[in-house]
Amino acid sequence: MRDYLLIYVNGRRYQISGVRGFQSLSDFLRCDLGLVGTKVVCAEGDCGSCTVLIGRVRNSELHYEGIDSCIQYLFQLDCAHVITVEGLKDEGQKIHPVQKAMVDAVGSQCGYCTPGFVMALVAMLETKETLTRHSIQEGLTGNLCRCTGYEQIIDAGLSLKQQAIPRVSKRFATEEMLADFTEQLAEPVFCEYEEKWNGAVQQVQFFVPATLEEALEFKQKNQHVTIVAGGTDISVQMNKERIEPNCIMSLTHLTGLEILEIENKTVTVGAGVTWTKLGEYCQQHLPQLAEIISIFASRQIKNAATLAGNIANASPIADSLPFLYVIDAEIELSRSQPDASVGKRWVRINQFYQGYKKTKMKPEELITRIRWNLPEVEDVLKLYKVSKRKDLDISTFTAGILLKLKNGKIQKARLAFGGVGPVVLRLPNTERFLQGKPMVLAIFKEAGKLAREEISPISDVRSSSDYRSQLAENILMKFFHECCDTQDNKEVA
Repeated sequence: MRDYLLIYVNGRRYQISGVRGFQSLSDFLRCDLGLVGTKVVCAEGDCGSCTVLIGRVRNSELHYEGIDSCIQYLFQLDCAHVITVEGLKDEGQKIHPVQKAMVDAVGSQCGYCTPGFVMALVAMLETKETLTRHSIQEGLTGNLCRCTGYEQIIDAGLSLKQQAIPRVSKRFATEEMLADFTEQLAEPVFCEYEEKWNGAVQQVQFFVPATLEEALEFKQKNQHVTIVAGGTDISVQMNKERIEPNCIMSLTHLTGLEILEIENKTVTVGAGVTWTKLGEYCQQHLPQLAEIISIFASRQIKNAATLAGNIANASPIADSLPFLYVIDAEIELSRSQPDASVGKRWVRINQFYQGYKKTKMKPEELITRIRWNLPEVEDVLKLYKVSKRKDLDISTFTAGILLKLKNGKIQKARLAFGGVGPVVLRLPNTERFLQGKPMVLAIFKEAGKLAREEISPISDVRSSSDYRSQLAENILMKFFHECCDTQDNKEVA
């Protein structure tokens, strides 16, 4: 077992242990290494100014993607290679073609956000994504500029001669670094130190297991450990000093949790699957979920965040939950057993939450997989997210509606609304009312009134309870018009 983290930055090797492992990557780059080209503005992953490339070993190769360094802590980055904006210049000290394009297109004024935009575009080149206006807009959704205007930045991206630009990671690709990572990945990491403040002393530790069995055994012995996969929520809370965990376990090396497969129309998603990978899969198999995934977070966040983390966070406005509720998903919970085996049980998500931030997961358990059956041909599935802005915003209200239709009548109805109670709510009375009814406007008007009676929203900074109640009623009308707004249905209604 190692007592240090191994990280490479722009090709240079670093060993980090003790309290330094609890630094954010952006602080490590700026304060320890003096690489101040990586900027920090929000410390929440919202503005993209801190974007860097992270390379991890996958299938015996290093694969790179853009990440917000302000919400990645060093304990998540063992055996990773970080490329910053300073690493873009070539041996002749020439700036990167993306940087030159930004200059030529006048894509920078104050310049504070520019390194983040540059790194986001470089990440697109790294993954060989075709640069079109639409793809550039999508790829830069997580980057905020307040003074230049996005047209010049998009023009800079469109001007790039993509095929002529080599991937920046090739400059750092060495057999020595890959061999170093491969050797070190076989060992778990455990670091511990004493924190003293104002006369009090506490033990602080983090653990990076190499296998699921090691993770479950550690969870069994340390049931109050804070689990980190992508860390996109926990890291924000740590940055804003809302929480200060003294025992953390990072699941970054558990590649066995990155399974994503479909068998007999059953989708199985490992707890380590990122939203980026899930979104790519859903483009073909679940376009309704893919559409929600495309707007609820930036690419940098989706490259780190996981579906399992969204579930475990237990927020009533978690963007995945309305879909998982109406699709009747199941969650696999795993724990260590005395005979060194792994104990597993499946819990339906509709029974998983017991109250605000309360779940059926036992202290010694981890979420390891999620599964659901794909909708049938007769099923109509719609997912909704209401927020103050379209992209990258916390939801005010969410909804999932799944109906099974036959001969113009509703054979089955499942409705799940988020943001209207302490947990996501299924609406059993409204579901029973819809079952067996024809698809006509009058029915959905009445269903909307019933739905309004089944929820208990509160007023908060995002909206009033009255507004959420009205949304619950209106969303059923919206569903009807989206699915059935033909001339024949209008006449029947």
